[in-house]
Amino acid sequence: MKAQGTVRGILVTGSDGHEYLLGFAPGQTGPTPTLSRRGSDGTFRVLEDPQEASKIAMVQLGRSEGHLIGPGWGRHSWLWAAFKEALKTFPPVPSWPTWPA
Repeated sequence: MKAQGTVRGILVTGSDGHEYLLGFAPGQTGPTPTLSRRGSDGTFRVLEDPQEASKIAMVQLGRSEGHLIGPGWGRHSWLWAAFKEALKTFPPVPSWPTWPA
């Protein structure tokens, strides 16, 4: 069965009282990570400056380890790392038990 919905991002409740949305925008060679902040009207606005977005992501999501910059990361490396940190907060995917043969 093919999915009928679209995952838009990861919603983060910041310690600063704002809600942030980690998402992706289309890029030239692939998707580019974005960070958006919910405004007073309820809509999310993309933080266009990668340095500002990276600083906010680092404060709100933390960073537990160093990382190497890979192909396509460029100036968005901190936002890629924010996705990695956010995914760590999800519970593990359940799997079927296996028995030894």
